[in-house]
Amino acid sequence: MPVYEGTDIPPSVGRGTLDPELAAWLPTGPVLGADVAIAQGRRAHTVLGTGPWPPIGAVDTLVLPGPHGSLTVRRHTPTRATSTLAGALVYIHGGGFTYGTLDEFEVPMRLIAERAGIVTYAIEYQLAPEAKFPVQIDEVEFFVRWLFDNAEQEGVDSEKIALGGDSAGGNMTCVVALKLRDETGPRLALQVPLFPEAAFPGDTVSGSENRVGLYLETNGIYEMVRNYVKNSDDGRHPYITPLNAPTHADLPPTILVTNGFDPLRDVGHAYAQKLAAAGNALTYVHHPDLTHGFPQFTRYSAACHRATLELADLIKQRIG
Repeated sequence: MPVYEGTDIPPSVGRGTLDPELAAWLPTGPVLGADVAIAQGRRAHTVLGTGPWPPIGAVDTLVLPGPHGSLTVRRHTPTRATSTLAGALVYIHGGGFTYGTLDEFEVPMRLIAERAGIVTYAIEYQLAPEAKFPVQIDEVEFFVRWLFDNAEQEGVDSEKIALGGDSAGGNMTCVVALKLRDETGPRLALQVPLFPEAAFPGDTVSGSENRVGLYLETNGIYEMVRNYVKNSDDGRHPYITPLNAPTHADLPPTILVTNGFDPLRDVGHAYAQKLAAAGNALTYVHHPDLTHGFPQFTRYSAACHRATLELADLIKQRIG
């Protein structure tokens, strides 16, 4: 697992050899951005949301009066926290703003919570196209601020609250971190954007060479973004395309992850470069042998399982 700091990010990253277990499983698994009806795509993903689950201390559900109706958040408490007031990771699941359930991310949430000794909070934000931007951003920001306000009651250290997410959730991680900075909001201890959609990847090398057969379909991203934004929205706005922020200075310390066989590889790498150039503390991880979505594929690939645990170890170093 190549790990870089902000001072030594390579000028480009690429593909190695696709993990053979992933290569064998991918043709049998769901496809994100498939050319099918949304309902069919959602049904296909339910295979990722079935047990049995890894052991953990406790799992329960919070239901809060959010800004757009009730907001459900699933809390994962480790068997043994690494501090009296625990660190916490607020997590925004991926799925192109259109797909994804909390069950589908239950395995990585449990693995990270237990391995890092922190509490994870997975947000069940409203999906597109039923809900449009900025509903999802409002809901995530609401919960982050709620957790800061209620940290002590939650047994959480307010100086060890992180925000993370994958893919579209990585996009929203970057956006909410920018928004909290812009609004002088509470200070995150860490942001963890995993293969974030920092910009649309259609004209990148990674978007071209990884366009089909590797879980996330490049051209399917067009439809998922279309589900998310309204005609009146400016797609270049930093709260939709965080790579376009006028400045990336004064953002939280960051762990950013990309994958070789991922359409979003190059836009994620570009965002890492922006963060580093702006002087932010950065740990950049690149998996040349993995695809988009690897934390969900831990049952099918030992390399995906190992990469998820290594991510948990990095998070533990920062907020555990």
